[in-house]
Parts: sequence; structure tokens; C-alpha cells
Amino acid sequence: MKKNKYKALTSKSALQGAAVGLMAAIIIFLLSMDSPALAKVERISLADVFYFFPGLWAVLTLPFLFAVTNYWISRKLSGILNKQFRKIKKEAGRTRQVLAFIENIRQDKLDIPLKNKDKKDPLTLSLISLREFMIESKQEQQRRRIEEEQRNWVTKGLAEFGEILRKSSDNLEELSYQIIRYLVNYMNINQGGVFLLENRKNGEQYFEMTACFAFDRRKYADKIINWGEGLIGRCGLEKETILLTDVPDDYIHITSGLGEANPGTILLVPLKTNDELYGVIELASFKVLEDFEIGLVEKSAESIASTIAMVKTNIQTNKLLRETQIQAEKMAQQEEELRQNLEEMRATQEESDRREVERKGILDAIDHAAISCEFDAAGNLLSVNENFLSAFKYRPEEIEGQNLRIFVFKEDVSELDKVLAEIQNGNNFRGRVRRRTKSGEEIYLLSTYSPVIDHNGNILKILSLENDVTDQVKMEDALKRSKEELGLLLEKARNEMKEQFKEIESVKIRNEKTLEGALDAIITTNHEGVVEFFNAAAEKLWGYDRKEILNNNVNMLFSKETVKTNDFISRFVSNENNKIVGERREVPIRTKYGEDIPVLMLLSEAEVGGAFSYTAFIQNVEVELF
Repeated sequence: MKKNKYKALTSKSALQGAAVGLMAAIIIFLLSMDSPALAKVERISLADVFYFFPGLWAVLTLPFLFAVTNYWISRKLSGILNKQFRKIKKEAGRTRQVLAFIENIRQDKLDIPLKNKDKKDPLTLSLISLREFMIESKQEQQRRRIEEEQRNWVTKGLAEFGEILRKSSDNLEELSYQIIRYLVNYMNINQGGVFLLENRKNGEQYFEMTACFAFDRRKYADKIINWGEGLIGRCGLEKETILLTDVPDDYIHITSGLGEANPGTILLVPLKTNDELYGVIELASFKVLEDFEIGLVEKSAESIASTIAMVKTNIQTNKLLRETQIQAEKMAQQEEELRQNLEEMRATQEESDRREVERKGILDAIDHAAISCEFDAAGNLLSVNENFLSAFKYRPEEIEGQNLRIFVFKEDVSELDKVLAEIQNGNNFRGRVRRRTKSGEEIYLLSTYSPVIDHNGNILKILSLENDVTDQVKMEDALKRSKEELGLLLEKARNEMKEQFKEIESVKIRNEKTLEGALDAIITTNHEGVVEFFNAAAEKLWGYDRKEILNNNVNMLFSKETVKTNDFISRFVSNENNKIVGERREVPIRTKYGEDIPVLMLLSEAEVGGAFSYTAFIQNVEVELF
């Protein structure tokens, strides 16, 4: 209320009080004039009234008193009203501010402040607290929305990336190119490369760039990085992600149609699975990569490593299968050569037997013209025949009274003593001995020494019948050498066969161990469809124990509907050699618990000795995103 209105109100109240006081005074005067005391006065004047009622003088002050009283009361009331008005006006203003503030909040205008000077007012504090809460809620909602968008972005990227990996071939360069091309395009960065870990023949490890992609174009570059060298080597050595935001000027240049520039961020992520390193991915970008983008690359790295491991295993397995097939063919060829050698050895043995028969005939003929002599128990000659003299080329007088030792080489004297000792014990001797002629030549005799014993058991003399078998011995030596040579050849052939069997068995064991440790399910069947190999990953995928599967038909791993309707599976389980080999197909399998699961299946064929075997590589197409 305005100040003039307050003055008019107090003035009006004062006038109204004065009027009321005046009317009261008039009424009192009028009532006083009707008093019995003034009834005796003929003409009543004011003086008479004041004379008889002196208190009327006070009545005269009633207008003034009423005016002052009304003025004072109206002023007090005006002050109270003014204060209440100001309070109401203040409350109305604050209410308008609150309503405006609430309207701003309703319209999501949270940055407009509350224009209230009384910051300690509970309502103000509550409203400010409400605004701060809504700001925080909005920020939290915005943050959650961003996180949800980032999570959806990562989920979509992993799903699409998993689809690329499912379609992977056995070509590591093409697989590397598809991987890096997708990452560069999806993350909207400038360029990237894939470096796979390889081994030299001396065992040293190095990184080889198998793919490079930049500005939507495939780049061809041969780049070798030694183990532990540069950031690639450091990333592989530490097996940890490296994020470089302060890139050296000479590290890498990104070239486009607009010129050259240094990237703002370099990201290196190791490709590892089960703590085994397979390579490194390097990405370069002008922009700073966010944590969720780095997370996408890190989550993809493990899937990439698993796929590379699978591809390398497939390549190695195919290589081993080819080597096994070559070894089998080589072994079959060597078996044929060995068979021919054995036939030749049989012919040689038959020739040797024929010669042995001839030798026996010769010995029989010699028996008719034997060399004969007599000597005592000490070996002193008593008599000799002409064949003896002819054989040893002595004259009779030259050997008369001589001992047998003159016909023996020095190194054979001990052997002669042993023979004489046996004869002295009453035993006969028959055997081939080496003797020395007068000229020092070496001859061989088939000798029979028989003691002549008297009735007292004393040795009277010893009879000797001998045949010259020097030619036969030489022939036998030749045959022996021939047999030894044949034996060596046979032993060599047997050893070669043993080594080949060992090598083939080693290759087989190595292949089975390699296949057993593979991450993907692997089964091997013969041409009749009987399962001969079922690795641990296959047990986990189907739920069967390998004892339940081995030596059973492979069709038990698929549903009857799949065997009837799926051409790939129908050919696989059949006994005919019309299987689809070398093509990766998505097919359903039937687990032990009756569940149908989609898998990727690749079939390879091997032929050994005219018999076919088939190896299936199965990969579960389900991808765990988080």
C-alpha cells in the first residue's frame, strides 16, 4: 500500500474520531439540558449548563480525544497493515520466484539461478537442493545414456566382429586384412596394422606385418620387427596394452590427399589367449581414443587370437596330414622295395643252400682221400700218410719225431693244447682247425681225433683223419661275407623301417596331441563312418565321454532330421566318397542331452594305402560378448 493511502487513512480515521467525539459531546449536552437541575431555569444558556455540569468542559475534549485516539489507532493499524502488506508482497514475490524456478526446472532449464537474497531460507535451500539433485540426476542420466550408447556400440562391434571371425578362412593374410579393415572403419580411425608372431628356423621369434589398412584402402608392406624391438616388441614382451598419446615425430606419419601429419594416439593391443601370444594389433588415429573404444579392441583381441590359433592349428594339421600322407606313400614305396629286397635275399639264400649241398658233396669226396696221421697224447707224431705230406708239403724225414705244434701257428698253440687235454680225458674231437704248411701257408682241415685206449684205460695213440677244406672255408668266408653284407642290408632296411614306423608313430602321436589340445572340437572317422578320434573339446561340446563315441558310427552326433535334410551332414555320415571337403559350413549338431547347437564345420580328407579317413573341425558359433 502506498504512503499517501496510509496518510489518507489516518486522516480519515482522525476526522471520523473527531466527528464521533463531537456527536457524543452534542448528545451529552442535549442530555444535560434535559436534566431536572435545569428545569427551574427559564432561559438556559451554555453558561448555565457549564455552571451546573462543570464536567462538560471535559466533554468538549471528546472530539479531540476521539480524533487523537482514532488517529493513533489508525496509525498503528496502518503500520500493521503496511507490515503485513510488505510481508505478503515479499511472499508473493518469493512465490513468483519459486514458481518461475519450478517452471524452469519443469522446462529443464537447470542453469537459471534462484533470485532470492535470503539464501538461508529453508524453502530456498530446499529448492536449491532440488535443482542440484535434478542437475545431478540429469548428469547421471546423461552419463548412463552415454554409457548405454557406448555399451551398445561395443556390443554391436563385437557381434559384427564375431561374424567376420566365423567366416575366417585358412589364409592368415586375408584374415588379418578383414580384421584390421573392420576395426579401422568401425572405430573411424586413420590406419592400423596386424603383426603376427612367427618363429625362425633357429628358434628366434619375430613379428611380421600381415595386413595394413589406411583411409579405406588396403596397403601392402613387408615389415619385420624382431622380438622385444620397438613398441611392437615391447607390447609382445609385456603382453599388455600400450596407449601412446605423446607420439614421437619420427614414429609414424599418416599420409592422405591433404598431406602428412603425426597421429595423436597410438594403440597397441596384444593378441593373446590363455596367456599365449599370437601377435599385436597397432592402431593410429588423430583423435584421442576413449576407454570404451580401447575396451572394444581388447575384447576383440582375445577372439582374434583364438581364431588365429584355430587357423594356425588347421594349417598345421593340414600340413601334418599331408606329411602323414606323404610318409605313408613313402612307407608303402619302401615296403615294396623291402619286399623286392627280401625276394632277392630269398634267392640268395637258395643259392647259398645249393652251395652248401655242393660243399657237403665235396667233403664226402674228401673223406675218401683223407689226410691221416698218428700221434701220442703229447702230440708227437708217430706216422703220417702221403696225403698228409702232400698237404703240409713236408718230406717224411723232415717230420719224423716232430710234434704237432710245428703245423700250428703261434696264436693257435693254446687251442691245440685244449684239444689234446680233451683227448687225454678220453673225449673225441671233431672240428675244423687251422694249420700251417712248411712254407707258412694257411690251410684248413676238417679233423677227427680219436684216442686208442687199452684195457687199462691208457691212451696208446691218437688217430687223426683230416680233410683239406681250405677251398670250402674260403668259399664259406665269401658266403659269410655275402650273408653279412645281406644281413647288414636287411638290418639296415629293418632299421629304416623301424625308424619310419617310429617317425610315423611320432607324427601320429604329435598330431593326436596337437588335435587333443585344440580349442575347437575335432573328430576323425574312417571311410565307413566309424569314429576313430574324439578330442577333449568335442567331449565338452557334445557332452559325451569319448568312450561312448569311439568305434561307433558318427551319425549318432546328429539328429535324424539333420542327416536327412542337410546335404553336408548326409554326405559326411554316408559310406560313399562324395563328401564335401574343404568348405566351412554352418550345421546343427545334437548333444547328448538332445539339444541342437549350430556350429561351423570344416571337413578334410586323407588317403593312406588306398583307405580314406576324414577329419572334421567344429567351432561353436555362439559368441560370449561379455
